[in-house]
Amino acid sequence: MAPDAEHCATARLTGAQPAPVHAPRRVLPDAHAPATAWTENEEERPGDNTNSPGENRRLLPTGAPVKHKSRLQAGLTLGVHPQGKYKSPQLTKSHKPYAKNKFEKRKDKLLALLKPPYFIVSMIILLVCIHLWGSADMRAQMEWSPNAWWREPWRLFTYGCVHASAAHLALNALVALAVGWPLEREQGWWRVVVVWAGGVAAGALGAGVLQPRVRVVGASAAVYALLTAHIANVCLRFGHIPLWWFRPLSVLVLGTSEACWALVRASPAAGAPAAAHAHASYEYVAWAAHIFGAAVGIPLAYLVFTGENSKKPYVVASRLISGAVMCAGAVLACIYYGWYGDDLDQT
Repeated sequence: MAPDAEHCATARLTGAQPAPVHAPRRVLPDAHAPATAWTENEEERPGDNTNSPGENRRLLPTGAPVKHKSRLQAGLTLGVHPQGKYKSPQLTKSHKPYAKNKFEKRKDKLLALLKPPYFIVSMIILLVCIHLWGSADMRAQMEWSPNAWWREPWRLFTYGCVHASAAHLALNALVALAVGWPLEREQGWWRVVVVWAGGVAAGALGAGVLQPRVRVVGASAAVYALLTAHIANVCLRFGHIPLWWFRPLSVLVLGTSEACWALVRASPAAGAPAAAHAHASYEYVAWAAHIFGAAVGIPLAYLVFTGENSKKPYVVASRLISGAVMCAGAVLACIYYGWYGDDLDQT
């Protein structure tokens, strides 16, 4: 036994000194810097002299990752707000789609139906003012005269503003309001003006041919033109206007009543002596003006009116025929009054 071993054993037995305790510990190798990782960048960066991909190397950082202050992660990530913290902005009244209830829809329809026809109302006011305050000389200058309208062409239209009596004016005003109200609401005021003027002119020219001895006054020809224009309006807007069947029926009823009224109050006989009719008379109905006014209403409405069915073949054909009829009528009127104008002046 070695002397040191004996000494240690003796001391341990006698308890003179505490027994040594060996605490376990881990021996680490010398600290070295961690290896630096790198990645290959396939894209060529400015300043590199190499052209082959993979040779441009970018070193990754070795320290702790940098924490971003933003909630969004670095890189191609989408930021999503946590539930409960994000509220969509509430729509204001100007952005909210407003749905009308049944009452409001009916109210809008009623207001559209009650919208006044400005042209028809204006014409009725003008007719009433001329009838009440127009002098006899002014009325005489506005009447239709087949032997004077070449020299005074305004008579071709102004005779429609003069009426023989208050009953005549009231009847024309009521029928014009009833017929022209829906027509002006659906087609616009200027189209109604064209039909009105065309009916007045056609009625005057027709009465000058068939009833040259009758003093033609009143807006009946214009009213009949508006009435028959509803037929063209129905064809142009079929399926998009209410009570389409009632309009042709009203044309038929009023046309029949007009024919019966013309038979009761017939015009002077064609063979009567000229001396007996030197002065024109108000006592006879100008049925020729009514007929020609009604006849011109349909083709003229096809030419100026519009609607959802404007491009359909039957409407296009009707417009072509209407244009031909209007041109033919204008040519015939010019020929008649050009050749027989001198005879009308002598009468």
